[in-house]
Amino acid sequence: MPSLSDKRSWIRPAAWTVVILTGVLLRAFIIHRLPREVEICAADFSAFYSGGTLVGSAQLYSPEAAFAAQDKAIGCHHQNLVFIKPPFYALLMWPFAQLPFVPAFYLFRALVLGGVALFLWMWPGDRWAAAAACAWSVPLATTFTVGQDVIFVLVAVMGAYWMLRSGREFAAGGLLGLCAIKFHLFLLLPLFLLRGRLWKTVAGGAAVGAVWFAMCFAAAGPNWISQYAAALADPRMNPYAHNMVNLRGLFGYNSPWTLPAAAVVAMLCGYLIWRGSLEVALAAVLAGGVLIAPHNTVSDATLFLPGLLLARRMEPAAARAVAAFALTPLYVFLPAGALQVAVLAIIVAAVWMVHRQPMPFRACIGEAR
Repeated sequence: MPSLSDKRSWIRPAAWTVVILTGVLLRAFIIHRLPREVEICAADFSAFYSGGTLVGSAQLYSPEAAFAAQDKAIGCHHQNLVFIKPPFYALLMWPFAQLPFVPAFYLFRALVLGGVALFLWMWPGDRWAAAAACAWSVPLATTFTVGQDVIFVLVAVMGAYWMLRSGREFAAGGLLGLCAIKFHLFLLLPLFLLRGRLWKTVAGGAAVGAVWFAMCFAAAGPNWISQYAAALADPRMNPYAHNMVNLRGLFGYNSPWTLPAAAVVAMLCGYLIWRGSLEVALAAVLAGGVLIAPHNTVSDATLFLPGLLLARRMEPAAARAVAAFALTPLYVFLPAGALQVAVLAIIVAAVWMVHRQPMPFRACIGEAR
């Protein structure tokens, strides 16, 4: 006869399943209700698609050429959706550009879902809680809705984490090299590599970087560096401060507080990287990189997920409560910048904990071998 504990064993997974399905169905309902000009015309993927269409031409970074490509493919365009990725990314998008826009967009969305599944499979903590966080995450939902690529970066970082745990440092570097598709979010990564004396990881990243560098010449010709620099200076790249989840989004686009705050955040996260465990250090690289980055979007807050999930195990109850709150969509009802404030509070709490008890880092390398 089944014991009482056996009868109760299904309650937790059943409850988590309800929470997860509710979040997924709510997101599906919202997307279904979106007008075409929002779901299709304003999707970030349209900029990627135009890059795949224009790869190899002298107009790769021409806004007018991008708009013309989008008008031809979908009959509309958004004024701020210009191609600003490195040239090699246009080559990665070329296969998608060989398809009609809508099938290409849905294929990309399917890959995003695959990335979420990979992240959950590799997550070393409570996967039920991680799945619920993903189902209700506003940044991750936005990533899927607009066709952003940050989930692939998160998967690469998780893969690098497991490569480091198993002692395969060169392979970890290769995976971190894939993060060059959003290199501006990894300003703190060199400190992480230096902290762990991960020279083989540096070599692996450099090998992938060399491939990316060569692909840039194939995608945009010998003058790609100057063309890319000009594209990054386009004011259309940062149209709305409130759409950014960095310090600019918190203080305002031209606030004098942004640079001093970035220096403080870099020092706090640098302390976590230097004194924290492998997991804490990587979470600090991601969270700090997003906060101090000069440009990002709501989707990039997906990289806060590891830190917020880890914070659920922190000693201070207040930190756990803040993390739980930030993992829900409730913060969107607060003033702009609430998510950044929550992440900053968790970073300060983590610094306090690590200061009290420094954690091993190098001992984690090869631990799972």
